[in-house]
Amino acid sequence: MADLYTDSSGATITTMIPSYYDRVFLERLMANLVYQKFAVKKTLPRNEGATVVWHQLLNPGAGYELNETGTPGTSAVSTRKVSATISWRADLRNVTTRVSATAVNPVVKEVADSLGYGAALNIDNYISDQIGFGSAASTGLANASSTKFPSAFTQGFPLFEANRASTFWAAIGLQNGLFSTVATIAHVRKAVTELKKLDAMPYDDGNYRGIVHPTVSDHIRADSNFATWMAYTNRSAMERGRLGVIERVLFEESSQAMTVPVLSSTYSGYVSGGGSLYGTLICGKGAYGVTKLSGEDAKVNIVSGRDKSDPLDQRTYVGYKVPVAAKILNPSAGIILTWLDDS
Repeated sequence: MADLYTDSSGATITTMIPSYYDRVFLERLMANLVYQKFAVKKTLPRNEGATVVWHQLLNPGAGYELNETGTPGTSAVSTRKVSATISWRADLRNVTTRVSATAVNPVVKEVADSLGYGAALNIDNYISDQIGFGSAASTGLANASSTKFPSAFTQGFPLFEANRASTFWAAIGLQNGLFSTVATIAHVRKAVTELKKLDAMPYDDGNYRGIVHPTVSDHIRADSNFATWMAYTNRSAMERGRLGVIERVLFEESSQAMTVPVLSSTYSGYVSGGGSLYGTLICGKGAYGVTKLSGEDAKVNIVSGRDKSDPLDQRTYVGYKVPVAAKILNPSAGIILTWLDDS
């Protein structure tokens, strides 16, 4: 008779099931994160407080001419430190026994799976807010630059107004006609030109990166030149319904791309019933940093069992909590192509 297999690792069904749900959650989470793909990633500190720190080596100057007899001078190596405070993102759902009476695990698995997708939206929304317009830095607030009409400003990246091909580093008033032109391929090209002027470094494949809202993506795809451009340069992306690479920008769509509500206004110079300000981030390497997520710091939690609040064990709670931090590292490495929808 063959010997029975003995598992000496200590793994049991009790320990394996939580690990399985963690993996399901993380796979869905990582597959749907957009902003984290293009960021400088930093591991969360353990037992070192609630602050994440990035160290950045600044770009050197152009150098100098070396003559034959002179001793070359030395230039300082410049660095700077950027920090951000961790924010915890979370969600909690419950599954009743009436739903899961005959198949508890499949239902809980599906909930954990869907929470992974929800967590990705949660995290992307947070990162977008931290490096974009800022949820409290929208229009018509007390810290806007003008008292005559609503204004918008960013957390550091400059705003690009395609209609005038103008770049704004400070708060800018939303006058009628400003930021009103829908995005086109030509606007993407102009935004990239501005990045080149700032010496923003492209990624290793020679392209910049762009994160675009589906609404703005629709505008670009409606450009009369889009079909011709894609047919000659990126046909496979066009067939999949994606923007792909346009004017050296590899685009990813996200419903959590930068947006901020625009208040209704009857101020002189700006009359609007309200709407949204959309921002398409186009950036190079080292533009912003986010925390590096892994199985240690992003987990799904499953709670079941009788207690005084649930004496008949009718509910299973499924939820997650994820620590995240985000910060602009180099404002000159990104630009926000901006469009105001106040129609």
